[in-house]
Amino acid sequence: MDSNSSRIAEWERQRREALAGLVDALDAGHLDLDADPLSFLAIFDDFVASQEYDSMDDDDWRWLHTMLAAYVAQVLIVEHGAAWDLISDDQGANYILTLRGRDGLERSVSPMDIVYDDLKRWTPPEVPRILAAAESAIGIGIGR
Repeated sequence: MDSNSSRIAEWERQRREALAGLVDALDAGHLDLDADPLSFLAIFDDFVASQEYDSMDDDDWRWLHTMLAAYVAQVLIVEHGAAWDLISDDQGANYILTLRGRDGLERSVSPMDIVYDDLKRWTPPEVPRILAAAESAIGIGIGR
C-alpha cells in the first residue's frame, strides 16, 4: 500500500470511528449508516440545532466541524459512491471525495471545506443545507 493509500485508510478508519461514537452518544446505534446514512439526518440536525453556540470554545467548534464533515462524507460515500483521494493544496494535505456528476464530469469536494464555508456564514449550521452544498459542489445536486 502506497503512502497516500495508507493515509486515506487511516483517515477513513478514524472518521468512521468518530461518527459511530456520535451515533451511539445520540442513542441512534440502532441505525445502520452504512445502509442508510440519511436515517440519521433528523437526529443529527436536531442535535446540531440544540447546541449553545455562544458558549462554544475552539475545541467545541473543531469537534462539531469534524463531525459534520464526517457525516457529509458518509452520505456522499454511501448514497453516491464517492471515493477518497488525498491532495495537497494551499492549506496542506486535504482529504477530498471524488465522484462523476450527473453531467458526466468528475468532480471533487472536501467535506471539511464545505462545512467550514457553512460555519463561516451561518449559525446554527443546518445539516440539510450543508449536504445540499456538498452535493451541488460535486455535481449531483438537484438541477445538475
